Amino acid sequence: MISISRLLSKLLLAAVFMAVVACSGTETVVERVVETVIVTEKGETIIITEKGDTVIETVIVTEKGETIIITEKGDTVVQTVVVTEKGDTVFVEVTPTAVAKGFRDIPRNRTMIMAGLGGEHPGAFTDVENFNPHTAGISRSGLYQAGTEGLFYYNMLTGETIPWLATGFTYDAGFTGVTVKIREGIEWSDGTPFTADDVAFTINMLNENDLMSRHGEVALWTEKAVAVDDLTLHVDFKMPAPRYMWDILTFRADVGIPITAKHVFETADDPASFSNYDPAKGWPLVTGPYALAFTNVEKKLWDRRDNWWAAKTGFHALPEVERLIFLPGMNEITMAQLLITNEIDMAFSLTVPNYKAVVGQNEKITTHYKGEPPYGYLDWWPVGLGLNTKRAPFDNVDVRWAISYSIDRDEVIEFGFAGGQVAPPLMFPQYAPMEKYFAAAEGLLAQYPTLESNPDKVVERMTKAGFAKDNDGFWAKGGERLSFTIVTFPQHPSTTPAAPVVTAQLRRNGFDAKFVLPTDFFSRIVSGEADAFIWGHASMRDPVQMMDAYSCRFVPDTDREDVAYPGLYRWCNEEYTALVDQMKSLPVDDPAVLPLFVEAIEIWLKEMPDIALNSTIITLPMNETYWTNWPQFDNQYIHEGFWHRTGLQIFLNLKTVQ
Repeated sequence: MISISRLLSKLLLAAVFMAVVACSGTETVVERVVETVIVTEKGETIIITEKGDTVIETVIVTEKGETIIITEKGDTVVQTVVVTEKGDTVFVEVTPTAVAKGFRDIPRNRTMIMAGLGGEHPGAFTDVENFNPHTAGISRSGLYQAGTEGLFYYNMLTGETIPWLATGFTYDAGFTGVTVKIREGIEWSDGTPFTADDVAFTINMLNENDLMSRHGEVALWTEKAVAVDDLTLHVDFKMPAPRYMWDILTFRADVGIPITAKHVFETADDPASFSNYDPAKGWPLVTGPYALAFTNVEKKLWDRRDNWWAAKTGFHALPEVERLIFLPGMNEITMAQLLITNEIDMAFSLTVPNYKAVVGQNEKITTHYKGEPPYGYLDWWPVGLGLNTKRAPFDNVDVRWAISYSIDRDEVIEFGFAGGQVAPPLMFPQYAPMEKYFAAAEGLLAQYPTLESNPDKVVERMTKAGFAKDNDGFWAKGGERLSFTIVTFPQHPSTTPAAPVVTAQLRRNGFDAKFVLPTDFFSRIVSGEADAFIWGHASMRDPVQMMDAYSCRFVPDTDREDVAYPGLYRWCNEEYTALVDQMKSLPVDDPAVLPLFVEAIEIWLKEMPDIALNSTIITLPMNETYWTNWPQFDNQYIHEGFWHRTGLQIFLNLKTVQ
């Protein structure tokens, strides 16, 4: 019977997450008693009763007529009762497992609770005991933004760079290397000094191990990193790399290499599979103001460390937030309910109609623009409809342009986002540093209108590609209909709402398209299983990062081989790649980047390897019941993406209301 209970626990994870819960009996939280009813394909009826997030009773009525009652305390089965159809009753007693003790009593008004985490890990965390920041599948649930600190932070809304673990850097002549100065007085959470040796070790580890995340971007440029002394790092480059500090060692949004403790990771037999988790040893070690206090499938808790190095040295005061609770991805209606009842403080994220519904019931909920249009902040992630261009017929430029002409972006924004987005003609956010690139491309955009919706041009392009409509009005070639499936996030504010609208428009223009929102959407994209996908793009100061995603170096031989992020598009143009490589060889904002950009973007626009849809304006609700000094348009100390590496700046700046 215990195995049945464990199976039910897995079923429960797929159900709607209904409450925020405590890890100790003394913590101030809100709990509900909820009953979930599941009817299986076999005809069994399963009734799960929860208090908070704790299953207290599970009743199974089997197809044979048996009634099985499983009573649990916490995560432990304490009694199982089986009532058979013959009337027999069997009791099975289970000895409870000891429950961890010692959690601090932290009141609600010193606790910050966040739900959603950028849309990943829907329903449950799958990295419960994995805190290696260099392995795939790690959730953005505190390790990156509460425990880990960056050498530098970049505020994408203002363009400000904030020195943190480092105080400055100087490139060698010809950009053949860089010297970085580490701030004095930094310590790991076990008291060991944080030095340049930790940074050098991390860079070299990633450079040498092709099974670790971010190996590719580090290995592309890095020859070797050396600790000259405790506070001085030097990195030798394989080739001139004037963007190294920006690309590799600056925390901006969700980018930047997390530094790990040398004296921990050097003990691992295989750093790529090392979990970096051992509570008895205080792992994961951190430099940030928060240490891991609890982890399970439903939540992760990080508690304030009062011996944080920055407070000890006077670099920064301790945050007023004493406990951070991260909850996994969940559906928008659930997050709306939790906001209304003040059970969470931030959520990723709400559509405009749902935001209006929430604020109508809780006036303490605000946004970046304080409840006024455009409500949310402009994220760095403009969205496009990507295609597996290694797969016919998406390898045909006329088919790609026909798909683009099928899409009415105004409809996408109106019906998908209730007007809460804009449609940029290029895959860049229109931050101030990017405006000159939009201006330089203005003439090309008149020639290659990325936002034009034109059914006549759909017909023209598809006919040129050798297609004709079949008896049902769908495009076909050689007797075979062109059918494809679009995948994207199950819950993401700038991709998910577009999927049904874009699909309807494609069908209206003769494409037999459908969409799905699977939890394994990203693995389908990386593996090449996906025909098409809705995904975003990354640039903040110049277009190089976005444009490099279409470099030939990412393209595999076939349409069904894994690709490395961000090269999801499988499109290769050697001339384009050479121009982007030249751009990458120049410093950020070097005047010589602009003419190279114009040449490269003309190739990109003509070939249309990716189809512009909409911006990412994230209507992220922030609850002022317990916390104030949120990042807003008149107080942009950082953007409010709490799942990003820059989220630490939010936690450090919040002020308690009570």
